[in-house]
Amino acid sequence: MTHADPVSPAQLEAYLTRIGVPQPAAADAVALRRLHRAHLLAVPFENLSIHLGEPISLAPGDLLAKVVSRHRGGFCYELNGAFALLLEGLGFGVRRVAARVDGAGGKLGPPFDHLALLADVPGGGDLDVLRDGTPQYRVEPRARRLSDYAPTCWWQQTWPSSHFRSGPVASVQTADGQVTVAGRTLIRTAGTERTETPLGSDAEVLAAYREHLGIELDRAP
Repeated sequence: MTHADPVSPAQLEAYLTRIGVPQPAAADAVALRRLHRAHLLAVPFENLSIHLGEPISLAPGDLLAKVVSRHRGGFCYELNGAFALLLEGLGFGVRRVAARVDGAGGKLGPPFDHLALLADVPGGGDLDVLRDGTPQYRVEPRARRLSDYAPTCWWQQTWPSSHFRSGPVASVQTADGQVTVAGRTLIRTAGTERTETPLGSDAEVLAAYREHLGIELDRAP
């Protein structure tokens, strides 16, 4: 499957089953919000492939196989790359746009540091995304191909100082918070409550991935 190939009806049905929502009647803002939230609740952010020595492919077929068939997650290039395929298959107009992450001292990360999606957003200049008043990303509205991100995706996997290489992490949103497995710690937040549980063995780590994130691995990263 190439970037130009549509997602098949069977792939759409499997993807919607993966995130637990029915096919929307229309590609509108209400459906987009429902799909976005369902994706956050079902598909974890994770960098486990990097720590398992698994090459990351941005080919559409490989993205769908990992997220849908293998019930895995990924980092931004994979998660938003796959989500874009779903949205396009459902009739949304989607642009893959490049973003640069705001770092310490307001220093921006490299181009293509983050893949963001714009769905039916009118044209304009770069968009600064803030969280509680703190800059998070600078997004450019120019449409990109997923293959444009391949060099930076490789760089994120291999550069020794990449924060993705600092340790394995997998996280998924819940109805009232978040569940994260960071290294050998299980972190659960619910509202303002936060608990951390040490995971003392590989078996406990693998069990946490399976029970809390739906990720089945045969070895710990």
